[in-house]
Amino acid sequence: MRPDRNNVSALPYGSMSLEQIQEGVSAEAVSYAAGLLVEAIRNYESNSVSAQKLKLTLTEAQMIAANLIANASSRLDDKTLEEQVARVRKAIKEVKP
Repeated sequence: MRPDRNNVSALPYGSMSLEQIQEGVSAEAVSYAAGLLVEAIRNYESNSVSAQKLKLTLTEAQMIAANLIANASSRLDDKTLEEQVARVRKAIKEVKP
């Protein structure tokens, strides 16, 4: 359950459990990252491939992003997970007061 963005006071965080807040933040972060990937695909330019010349639609870019995420998920291994855990924990420590 996420607070209403147009009326922040509609559902104060004080009425939510820590688990509900974490789930909302997690979903928001994943959605944001996926959106960044979609935009990167839509704006992709190299010497041999141009998203504009290919006239990629939003739907196509979203489907490509989903495929890339699925591909990355299937290649997850111990080393990658350990590196990412270390990276995320370091970032969290840097922003904690």
